[in-house]
Amino acid sequence: MLFLYDLTLTRTPCRFLAVCFWMLALFAPLAQAQVVLKAQPVEAVDDEKTVVPAPQEKPDLKASWQTQKEARALTLSVPAPRGQIVDRHGVPFAQNRAANYLALVMPYMEGASDEQITAFARSTIDKVNKVLGKTWSLSDDKVLLHYKHRRWLPLVFSIEEGLNVEITPDMEEKLKPLLGSSLVIQAAYLRHYPQGTTACHIIGYTGKTRPLPTGPIVDGDPVFEEMEGREGIEAAFDSDLKGQAGIVNVLFSPDGKRLSEDVRRAPVPGHNVVLSLDYSFQKYAENALRKHTTGGAMVIMDVTNGDILAMASNPGFDLNEFVPGIRQKRYEELTKDPHLPLFPRSFRGEYPPASTFKIVTALGALDSGKVTAKTYYDCPNALEIGDRVFKNWNKEGEGSMTVVSAIKRSCNTWFYRAAIDSGAEYLSNMAMRLGFGERTGIPLKAEGEGFVQTNAWTLQHRGHKMLPGDIANMAIGQGMVLATPLQVCQCMAGLGDGSRIPQPRLVLQIQDLADRVVMAYEPKDRKRIDLNPDQRQTVISGMVAVVNGGGGTGRAAGIKQAEMAGKTGTAQWRIAKDHNLAWFTGFLPAGKPMFAFAVLYEGEPGEGVSGGQKAAPIVHEVFTNIFEKAPADDPMLLAMKEVPKATVVEEEVVEKPVEVQSVRPPPPPPPEKKTIGGFFRKLFGR
Repeated sequence: MLFLYDLTLTRTPCRFLAVCFWMLALFAPLAQAQVVLKAQPVEAVDDEKTVVPAPQEKPDLKASWQTQKEARALTLSVPAPRGQIVDRHGVPFAQNRAANYLALVMPYMEGASDEQITAFARSTIDKVNKVLGKTWSLSDDKVLLHYKHRRWLPLVFSIEEGLNVEITPDMEEKLKPLLGSSLVIQAAYLRHYPQGTTACHIIGYTGKTRPLPTGPIVDGDPVFEEMEGREGIEAAFDSDLKGQAGIVNVLFSPDGKRLSEDVRRAPVPGHNVVLSLDYSFQKYAENALRKHTTGGAMVIMDVTNGDILAMASNPGFDLNEFVPGIRQKRYEELTKDPHLPLFPRSFRGEYPPASTFKIVTALGALDSGKVTAKTYYDCPNALEIGDRVFKNWNKEGEGSMTVVSAIKRSCNTWFYRAAIDSGAEYLSNMAMRLGFGERTGIPLKAEGEGFVQTNAWTLQHRGHKMLPGDIANMAIGQGMVLATPLQVCQCMAGLGDGSRIPQPRLVLQIQDLADRVVMAYEPKDRKRIDLNPDQRQTVISGMVAVVNGGGGTGRAAGIKQAEMAGKTGTAQWRIAKDHNLAWFTGFLPAGKPMFAFAVLYEGEPGEGVSGGQKAAPIVHEVFTNIFEKAPADDPMLLAMKEVPKATVVEEEVVEKPVEVQSVRPPPPPPPEKKTIGGFFRKLFGR
């Protein structure tokens, strides 16, 4: 691992303050008028002796309240502060903060009518509105219900659009003359996301578990609204983050004064979740996406252990807009935005991988034995396959070349030929071997599964195996395969290692309040792939040439600090809307891969895009920032110095005249005999 997580960095004061905060402040608003106890007797002393008070005599509160019908002894639940979510170095993504609301405490009004009770509440709130220029209110039904069942507890009324509104210090200063036994500041704590939009799709947000009860108080009722995770890590690790609620017994006099309280169990804050993300990597990726795209994603993974160091989606949103809840108008703006800011493209979006899939095609073709490192195919500007013409991206013919040059130039027609000669099974098998077509297993809900077409699927759904046209489309990652940016990055991590695909790891460990590790997620292999070393090196040579060779399609991605192996990609996406995609993926250093990456660029309608022009510059910017802004003694930089550069292979391309060539499909299978057995095979899929 290139970065070591320092356990001491998560010791922030807010965690310890939160434990004490509620037990000290929760019932303070109810104690504005304290019970007057009798004077304390003092022992007679000499002038030279210290005055020592006699032991305090506790009043018999239980005896007094039992004789008073309106007195109450309540057992309430105090929700625990949620744990923090931090990056691998302890940089906080999610914390807690204190908040204040205005609340009404209803006194006991013996014999009062409903009109008198609601008039009292309305009068108190009107005084506040006059001072602050607000229009806050409570319905009569809500006031009466609260008075009847829960008047011993504060009733928050600083509410707008169904959401509690915080009282600022300036507001509180203006309200000082009004504060007393009936108008109080009700303390609360809220979730706080100090990094705002950074990693918003990963961190997620919280929402109310349930509304506060309105009926008669029962033992265990919460004293304020409980929160639960709704999206992202907040939801996936909700049980770890929410902690254990505290229990407090409180005794109230008939007029609502707090006579005593007994903390039976202090709330235990939730555990902290330590992510594999590196805040700097994540920030560089998001900044570059924001600068260069209106829609896109970038994933960076540690090849050695599968740690996800960045998983960015653009556009995003400010997590603090969901605290304590998001206003309906703003939520509708986010959901109706055509650029889908709430959509986590990096791990949920499923896209055609375009020419980045040619790496899979090359490995599959080499694995078949029908293609070798020295196999030449002509690369015209188009091929006629069946009754269709399949074009190359280059309108000029590019002569005859091997797999290395075909990868460097991303020649479609070369890959059409190689794939058809090798057969569909070798392509689809290599794709699934490298992790396509199944979720990676990160702990976030609704991760995209992707899709890989196979002969078995085609036979089941279309009644025949994949045709040459299907194979040609699949060879260039268009139509027959879908993948998430995370899956494409995972594929590069597997290729970079050569022997296995590491299990993508998003969470490193769970810690308790004392920074003890209660759960550690150790690195592990997801699957063995054991690529042929010679075939793997042949493909990597082509990828190095993409970035570093003359005429390579991804030269804009190169950085001076390390040699990069990469592959560009351009795909038709939303054809009806004339939307195209651009990709750039790969790893570095090429000689000893440490970081795998994938960048997706969503083009605007009608925009002409290419991986080399749109996605490669994002990679260049992000990794330049990573290297230039890292400290001189950073283990990553030191490790890079020991990696030898690969030799760029510049192959001779044999020029051929431009022409449309034809690939003759195999003869169709003989017609199936109409038998009862054939009917049952179709019926039961056998």
